[in-house]
Amino acid sequence: MSQKELAALVATRTSRKRTISSTSFSVSTRTEPKSIIEIHIFNDSLPMKRTYCEVMNPTLRAEQPVKQEEESPGQVPPLTEEEQQRHDELRTSGSIFLQDLPCFKLQQAQPIAGSSPIPKCRECRRRNLATTEGESSSVSDVYCRFYEFRRLQFNENGELCVVGFPNPYSEPSPEDIAIWQPDKNTPPTSGYMDIQVCRYILLHAGDQFCYIWHQEAEALSLHQNTDGTIAWKKAVKGTREICDVCDTTLFNYHWTCRKCGFGVCLDCFKDRKEGLRLRRAENAAQKGCDEYHWLLCSDPSGPQEHVPTELMLTQIIAGDALNVLGRLLHEVRTLWQVPQVCGCLLSKQPIEDAETKEVIQDMIKESQLKQHTSYSSLASEQKVHQQQRLDQLHATKLEFAKKLGIDYVPGRVWTKESLGKDPITTAFDNLKHINFLRNGLAGLRRFLPPRTMTFGYSTQLAPGVPHEFLCDGRLLRLTDAMHPDNRVLFQDVWKCGQPVMISEVARSLNLDLWHPQAFCRDFGDKPNDLINCLNGNLVPNQPMRHFWEGFQCMNKRLPDAYGKPMLLKLKDWPPGDDFAEILPTRFADLMKGLPMPEYTLRTGNLNIASCLPKMFVPPDLGPKMYNAYGSALHPDKGTTNLHLDISDAVNIMVYVGIPQDGDTRPQMAATQKAIEIGGCDYITRARCQSPDVLPGALWHIFPARDADKIRDLLNRVTLEKGFRLEPDHDPIHDQNWYLDDKLRARLFKEYGVEGHPIVQCLGDAVFIPAGAPHQVQNLHNCIKVAEDFVSPENITHCYHLTHEFRRLSHSHTNHEDKLQIKNIIYHAIKDCCTILSRAVDKRVNAEITQLYED
Repeated sequence: MSQKELAALVATRTSRKRTISSTSFSVSTRTEPKSIIEIHIFNDSLPMKRTYCEVMNPTLRAEQPVKQEEESPGQVPPLTEEEQQRHDELRTSGSIFLQDLPCFKLQQAQPIAGSSPIPKCRECRRRNLATTEGESSSVSDVYCRFYEFRRLQFNENGELCVVGFPNPYSEPSPEDIAIWQPDKNTPPTSGYMDIQVCRYILLHAGDQFCYIWHQEAEALSLHQNTDGTIAWKKAVKGTREICDVCDTTLFNYHWTCRKCGFGVCLDCFKDRKEGLRLRRAENAAQKGCDEYHWLLCSDPSGPQEHVPTELMLTQIIAGDALNVLGRLLHEVRTLWQVPQVCGCLLSKQPIEDAETKEVIQDMIKESQLKQHTSYSSLASEQKVHQQQRLDQLHATKLEFAKKLGIDYVPGRVWTKESLGKDPITTAFDNLKHINFLRNGLAGLRRFLPPRTMTFGYSTQLAPGVPHEFLCDGRLLRLTDAMHPDNRVLFQDVWKCGQPVMISEVARSLNLDLWHPQAFCRDFGDKPNDLINCLNGNLVPNQPMRHFWEGFQCMNKRLPDAYGKPMLLKLKDWPPGDDFAEILPTRFADLMKGLPMPEYTLRTGNLNIASCLPKMFVPPDLGPKMYNAYGSALHPDKGTTNLHLDISDAVNIMVYVGIPQDGDTRPQMAATQKAIEIGGCDYITRARCQSPDVLPGALWHIFPARDADKIRDLLNRVTLEKGFRLEPDHDPIHDQNWYLDDKLRARLFKEYGVEGHPIVQCLGDAVFIPAGAPHQVQNLHNCIKVAEDFVSPENITHCYHLTHEFRRLSHSHTNHEDKLQIKNIIYHAIKDCCTILSRAVDKRVNAEITQLYED
C-alpha cells in the first residue's frame, strides 16, 4: 500500500465530537509483538483523527459515497418504554416538539404502514450503511445531526412530519439563555475572579471578542438564501459542533442543509462565495465532496452538491445574547477604565454618570490593596504579616487622599513614571508601541515589542523576588518557584510573548514517583508505540519495559536493523486525556507542584479555559508526558522537531539521568559541546558546568512574530534541495525539521531571527507562549511532563492559529480545532462583565443602605 493510500485510509472526517469515557471501553487491543519492526511514518499517515463512530466501530470509515439502502426493522434498536410512552402522548396531543431520538429510531414512531419516513441526517444514513453491510452498530455509535434541532409533529393522520426548525428568539428557555447571557442570577463558570483579574482579562481579550462580534455580524450580509429564516441549534451537553469542511468549531452563525444536516462555518462559506478553495480538490468526487471539499448531500433522491443559496442560516447562541454581551463589554470597559483599541463607536462613548464613575474609581484603588499575591496560600506567615501591615498603611493613605481629593493609587514601588498610575493603564502604555506584522485572515495581528530586561528595573518592579536574566536579558529565570510575588515579573515578560523559566519546581514534587524504575514497575508490561529519533521511524506495540529499562542501561536498549541501540522516545503517553485516571497519584503530585498556579491549574483564574461552561466538551489541555533518551551525540537530531502549539504550555523536567553501564565521558563532553554550539550565553554555560547540575534538554524557542520568516527559510531550503513544496502543508506544523546550528545561523543572518536557547535541568519549568515555534534536543535521558493553558495575554495567537490550522490537510495532526478558542473568549468575557457589573451593583446598594442608616 502506498503512503497516499495509507493516508487516505486513516484520514477521517466528522462533524460532531463527543466526550468519551476511557473506562467504558478500550480504544485498541494490543498483543505481544513477535519481532521488532520499524515503520516509516509521515504526518499524513498518522491516524490521529477518528470519529466517535470509528472509536466504537473501527471498521466504519467516514464520508463514503452515500448508498441509499434502507434499514430492516430488525436492525433498529427498539424504543424504550419511556420513549414509546412519550411519543404516544405527542401523537395524541399533536404538539410540536424537538426531535428527541436519532433519525434511524424515529421510523418506529410511525404507526401507519407505508407512510413516508422523515429524511435521515447524514450520520444516521452512515449508520444505515454500516448495518446493511453487516457491521455492528448501536445507538451510542451515532450522533444525529437533527437531535434537538429539527421540529417535528404528528399530523391528524398520525404521521410524523417535519415542521421546521427552532426560532432563536422565541423558543430558548431561560436555562438556554443563561448559558450565553450574563445576568444577576447565574454564577460565573470561572468561580472567583477579583476586580483586577477581570480588568486584566478584558484588557487583553476584549478587543479580540469585539472582532469576533463584528465578524459574526458579517454573516447576515453573506447569507444568500432568499428565505430570511434563521434557525437555532441548541447547544447540547457533551457535544462539540464542528464545520464539515475545515473541522473548526462552530461558534455561532453557520449554514445548515435542511435535508442531511451538513454544516459549514462562516469562513468556509465566505471562501466559497469568493471562489476560494480551502485545499486541493483531487479525487474530491471519490471522497463524497465537490470541488470546494463540501460534502455531498445525502438526500434520498441521490448524492448532489450543496448549493449555498439553498442552505439555512443557523445560530447557536440563544436569542440576542451575543449583541447584549458586545454592548455590555464596551460599557464595562469604559466604566472600569480598561483601555480599548478596537476602534468601535461604542468604545468612544463617554461616561455620563459621574457618581458611578467615582464609585468605580474608589473600587479600583481599593482592589489594588488586595491584588498582591502575598495573600496566596503559598506565602509564609511572616510575609503575610508584612503585607497586612503594608495594606493598613495604604488604607490610611487612601482615606487621607480621598478627603483631600488627591489621586492616590497604592502600589509597592514609586517612580516619577509610575506615580499615580493604575497597573492596567501602565499595561496600556505598552500597547501603544504595537508592531503590526501583517493583515491575516482574522484582522491585524498584534505583537508587543520584545523586552530586554535589566536587573535594576526588575528589582525595582518586584523587590525581594529571586531571579536572573539569561539570553542577554531576553529570558527571565525565576529561581524560587513558590515565591508569592513571581507573578509581577512573570506577567511583565509574558505579555510580550517571551518564554519564562522557573527553577526549583522539583522541591514541591515527590521525585520518587517520576523515576524510570517506578514507571517500569507500574507500566512495564503495557504496550505502546515508540519512535526512533534517529530516523523518525515508528516501533509499534512494544512493552514499555523495553523503553524504561533502556533509560538506566545501554545494553538493554532495543537494537535497530543494524544491531545498534535505537534512540527512542515514548510516543503519546499516556494516550488521550486520561492522565488523571491512569496516573492519579502522579497527577495529584503534579497539580500540587505546578508553578504559577493562577495560570497553569485547570481552575486558575488567569487560565481562561476555566471559564468554559461544564456542558461544553473541555479542550484536552493535558497533562502529557514527554519521555526520551538523550541525543547529545547526534547534534543534528532533535528529540522533538520544530513545531508550535495553539495554546500556552508549561513543561517541567522531573527526571534527568545517564546510563551507568558504559563510559559517560563522551556523553558529558557532547553535552557541553551541544550547549556551546546551541548559542547559550555565559551564565547558562557556567550553570551547566556546575557539578551539582545535570543538564537535561536544550530548547530553542523562537518568537511567534517570526514564524512566517522561519517558514520562508525552510521553504527556500526545501526548494534548494530539489524538492517541491506540497500544498496544504506547512514546514512548521509538519514537524519534519530540526534547526541545527547552520540553519539557525542562516536564520539570524538572512532574517534577523534569534531564538531563546534554554538549557532545562532537573526541576526547571519552561513556559512556552502560544504560537512560538520551538524544538527540543534531550542532552541526557529525560522525563518531562507538560500542562497546557490559555492565558489572556496570548489569546490573539490562539485565534490566528485556529485559522492557520484549518488550511492544513484533513489528515494533518494539527488540522482539527480542539481548543474552541471562540467559545473560550466568549465565556471569559461574559464572566468578567458579570463579575464587574455585580460588584458595582453591590457597592452602590451598600452605599445607599449606609446613607439611609446614617
